[in-house]
Amino acid sequence: MQSTSPGHRNLPGLAQSALDLTFRAFAYYLIPIAIGVASIVALLCWDSQYISGGGDTRAIRVLQEKMPQSPAQAEASLHDGDALPYFDTHLSEAPVWFRFDTRPRAAGTISADVIEFPSRHAVDIACWDATTLQPLGSATRARGTQALYQAKAGFVLQLAELPSTIVCRGRFSGPARLNVLQWPETAFDRSIEDYHRKSGLLDGGMIVLALFVLITALINRQPLYVLFSGWLILNLRIGGLSAGWDTQWLGMTVPPEWMLTGRSLTIALYGVSTLTLYQELFREDLAGTRWAIPLRITQWACLPLLVGAIALPYGTFLPMLWVIMAFGFSLMTVGLVSIILRSRNRVAGWFAASFALTYVASLAEVVSAALGMHQVLNVINSVTAALASSLLAALAVAEQMRMETEKRREAQEKLEHAYEAMPVGLFTLDMYGNFESANPAMRRMLGITAIVPGRTAWKQFFADSLWTDLLEQVQAQSHADMQIGSRDGAQHFMVSATLARGRVEAVLQDVTEQHKATEQLRFMANNDPLTKVFNRRGIEKMFDGAVQLLNAGKPLALAYIDLDRFKLINDLFGHAAGDEVLKQVCERIELMLAGGQKIGRVGGDEFVIVMPDTTIPLASLICRGIVERIGGTPYRVGDKAFHVRGSVGLIEVSPGMPMKDAVSTA
Repeated sequence: MQSTSPGHRNLPGLAQSALDLTFRAFAYYLIPIAIGVASIVALLCWDSQYISGGGDTRAIRVLQEKMPQSPAQAEASLHDGDALPYFDTHLSEAPVWFRFDTRPRAAGTISADVIEFPSRHAVDIACWDATTLQPLGSATRARGTQALYQAKAGFVLQLAELPSTIVCRGRFSGPARLNVLQWPETAFDRSIEDYHRKSGLLDGGMIVLALFVLITALINRQPLYVLFSGWLILNLRIGGLSAGWDTQWLGMTVPPEWMLTGRSLTIALYGVSTLTLYQELFREDLAGTRWAIPLRITQWACLPLLVGAIALPYGTFLPMLWVIMAFGFSLMTVGLVSIILRSRNRVAGWFAASFALTYVASLAEVVSAALGMHQVLNVINSVTAALASSLLAALAVAEQMRMETEKRREAQEKLEHAYEAMPVGLFTLDMYGNFESANPAMRRMLGITAIVPGRTAWKQFFADSLWTDLLEQVQAQSHADMQIGSRDGAQHFMVSATLARGRVEAVLQDVTEQHKATEQLRFMANNDPLTKVFNRRGIEKMFDGAVQLLNAGKPLALAYIDLDRFKLINDLFGHAAGDEVLKQVCERIELMLAGGQKIGRVGGDEFVIVMPDTTIPLASLICRGIVERIGGTPYRVGDKAFHVRGSVGLIEVSPGMPMKDAVSTA
């Protein structure tokens, strides 16, 4: 019979471990890296399936309408104007007449070219054949007629045959740039597909990210993430505004009457949301700094911004927006830089980068609109800023989540350490009185090394009635404080309990020594320190309680005992001998008492016996026995023996009689 070495027996386990390690390496590292590399190569080297080239820019002659004109009058005025590649309105909302020549149809092509008017700020447009002045069509954001209709961010003119020269009239709102593009029909169709694809990517990506953040916020009960989710949606709309995609939402066309007001409100709400998010994230870092007051001023400035978004025309609203937003974003960016330099906060770093991108994009919009430098928007615009800033903001949120998770983990570790090291007993009980957990101090108090959750019961260590009392108190008041004793009475504890999440959470303190001290103080207050019987205060309390029984018809007797010639023992043999005799006297008397009958020392050699529910005949027999017991045998103290006799007076106590009177009578 052959033996198998330990190495051979471990081979299957080693092979399985190697396979698990390989799969984890692929899943965690190689696959994500491969996806990233493939994506970069695709973006940089591969051809897009939506390649459409670009439209041919047509030179235009422009005339801003100062008074109403007919197409014939406009054509005459435009005939000799300067040809321009584009025209900027500079926020003017006056109608614009423009004239352009079309490119002849290329030989061999079947379909005619189309004319695109791509300005997203165009409100409506109408066109005529410059030669015949026949109308070619007109369109608004609500509807189009004949061959002129809305497409992408602007409008498009599509005819079976384009006239050689076209004259048009358009109205614009906002920082519009008027230009004209001529496209081959198939290339234009591909550009429309590309337009909607990019719009869908922006909508889908941002909405999925926003929903993820929102769901995370709801699960973790984090209102900050709800705010961030709303900010992401507004960031999406800002990006859509820059690209002309804000004419739709989730594939649905925004009503034209909502368009301009919606744009104003979107930008204003984005500013408010950004400022609120900023303050929520860095409230503690900014408190007491020089930036606190300017930020409050910016907050107040947002109120007229919101009112202006609703009440002012779009062209009037934009300059006010640019001033407030430029001031606010600059202030927030400087504040973030200050936080980063002071606290090295990585969350602040990511948000600073996000806000900086948004600020630069907004500044680029302002510069391009104010100075006509639209080439700036080819590099950075609200679309690229929306995507990049959202990514950076998401990284900031992820960093904050990591920091909060780390803080919770540290807090949990500290709590667990405190739980284990706490000198008082901490424990949790279910509603049936079974232990679910107990810290080491609790286990030491109970005298056990471990508990079995759900099986180790409270009643194993304490009286059954104590669990019932504790449960009733926490259910009635949600909190309970009780002093309890162990089953053998050797230990005493103070338990403080509360009802939380269907469990009893409690603290147990060992108060055995305090209990003993309290009992000792109580004993000293009511008992004679020498003989241990009641002192005057104690016997008076006992007498007062017994008097209450008289109202129930029960008799009460009181006896007064005086030791004869006891003073001679103290004088001749000292107080030590006398004290020992007194203790032996009390012991003899207590042997004669039964039930609730008690003795109290009220003087040096004077005693009172209270006998509740005792008739006078029975009390007389007891008193005779006490006298015989006191004087029947000598008292031995060391090598000496002493004879002591006592005199007894007996009285039946009547209702309302004070003890002082009863003693005097006895």
